[in-house]
Amino acid sequence: MRNYLIHINKIIFMMLFIATHSAADGLPDELLNAPIHLISGETVSLAEYKGEKPVYLKFWATWCQPCRQQMPHFQHVQEKYGDEIEVIGINLGLNDDLRAVQDTIAEFGLTMPMAIDEGGDLAQKFRLIGTPYHLLFDKQMNLIHLGHEADSSLDNKIDLVSRSLSEKDNIIDSSVLNEDEPDISIDTNDGDVHALFFTATWCDWYLKETRPVSAERCAAAQNTINSVFKETADISWLGVINRLWTGDEDMAEYRRKYSIAHAMQIDKSNRLFHKYAVHDLPTLLIIKDDAVVARITDFSDENRIVSELKRHKK
Repeated sequence: MRNYLIHINKIIFMMLFIATHSAADGLPDELLNAPIHLISGETVSLAEYKGEKPVYLKFWATWCQPCRQQMPHFQHVQEKYGDEIEVIGINLGLNDDLRAVQDTIAEFGLTMPMAIDEGGDLAQKFRLIGTPYHLLFDKQMNLIHLGHEADSSLDNKIDLVSRSLSEKDNIIDSSVLNEDEPDISIDTNDGDVHALFFTATWCDWYLKETRPVSAERCAAAQNTINSVFKETADISWLGVINRLWTGDEDMAEYRRKYSIAHAMQIDKSNRLFHKYAVHDLPTLLIIKDDAVVARITDFSDENRIVSELKRHKK
């Protein structure tokens, strides 16, 4: 947890630096026109609000404890400013489904429009690096707040844009949403069989309270993969680590914790998670000639996984 806080503090410092040293003329068309599919069946985008009203986007997950703690604040913003600001909640769609989202909506009495980022497109475009994730845009779709806390800084800016006021110094350079993280370098079109194990360093402990079954599954899956790797070391293995709340120190600690021998990398650009539409942790993909030939989320039968890998190796 300490590493996570250090990581987040570094990110927030970067955001503040950008906010005080540059300005922007709004968002690029790719972000303005990104479709936001609401669970009501309606599809909206930031473009349709440009020049009309500010927009407050909040990314969250049902299993995210800080997200749940912030829900009363989120609903308060909707009740107080809903007429002046378009408030939209965006669920990550990671280890989540419509039923869980609807249960949370009912539990907290949420009344703002809600979307589920089922394809991960919005998280990818808006450079999500952890939940909760707040983005506030003024009426001209200038990004004026980016952060994780429901604090006075966010509240002050919400109040500011609700009164159609704007200060140039508050505008954040929208290029922060376009900065590219390095991709994982992997060639899955080389004729070999590739085993990509998608997981997260926090999956086994952070979900203990909110999703205990998922937490146990994450731990058991990593132990199973360790055993499977020993029997299939001739296959190209890679542990693909989710970038949320995770730095190099967290990955190193995770490797030590489970005595992991296979290669691991953090998917800092989220390219592989997005490319292969991985929405459940953990997930094992078997890939050959750049095509997914098997997607495994049940790790209870080690022998079956070994057989599946060897079958495609032939």
